[in-house]
Amino acid sequence: MSAYISKVGKGYIIISTLISMIIILLILGVLFLSSYDAIHGGGWRLFTLTWNPPNNQFGILPMLYGSLVVTVISLVIAVPLGIFTAIFTSEILHPKYRIYVKSFLELLAGIPSIIYGLIGVAFFSVWVGELFHLQSGRTIFTAAVLLSIMILPTIITLCDDAIHHVPQKYREVAKGLGLYKHEVIITSVLPIAKTDIIGAVLLALGRALGETMAVMLVIGSIDKIPTPIYNLLAPGQTITSKLGREIAESAFSSIHFSAMVFMGMILLIIVLALTFIAQQFLKSGQRLYE
Repeated sequence: MSAYISKVGKGYIIISTLISMIIILLILGVLFLSSYDAIHGGGWRLFTLTWNPPNNQFGILPMLYGSLVVTVISLVIAVPLGIFTAIFTSEILHPKYRIYVKSFLELLAGIPSIIYGLIGVAFFSVWVGELFHLQSGRTIFTAAVLLSIMILPTIITLCDDAIHHVPQKYREVAKGLGLYKHEVIITSVLPIAKTDIIGAVLLALGRALGETMAVMLVIGSIDKIPTPIYNLLAPGQTITSKLGREIAESAFSSIHFSAMVFMGMILLIIVLALTFIAQQFLKSGQRLYE
């Protein structure tokens, strides 16, 4: 009986994996077919700086730049804060209060992105404009900071779970060697939880890359790379904000629509590539500890 149940479970897992793979391949196939007109007609001209649909100019580099810069800055802000907060809630905060703090953070993670976007437009963009003496606070920097606030609860919650689930025996052995509390965390707890922490960061990265409404409301929606390129206080555009704002304005089966779908395909390829790279990194890290 147990052997039969084991075979059924194994078959279920294999079928689920195959279905997942087929769904991903179907999505890629549909995106490629829908963007074929833009690829065939534009070629490498798609990777230029000018986006002007009336003149059949569909350069996606400004949107690609905006997506990467906003995502990287948001992770730079949110990841250290998230990990340090998770260490505090899991290792330092009294267990009696941990459940309340964790519940509050999980509630923040469930707030719809449009709410963050409205708060960003009404308050945060105004503060940024006043702080840096700008005509408009809707900038790349504003979008990045708002996005870091949005992904912070996800990072904290998942990192807290990863650190909290490290077996207690490792802490006891480290304390038995005479290590202080911070040394136990640095040398024993964090290395063991490293894989799960990286998984939490990857999940936050996926949300950051795919976020649309909040970013669209505060980034300014200008299809240009700032001058100079490191000027984060200039308005910009991301792939998702561009799709959210303009996809309804493009005629189905037109070159314009095809170029928009091509941007979506590029975004999906970036996410898949980052996931593959992260998996290889995790495998190499596991081999070091074997």
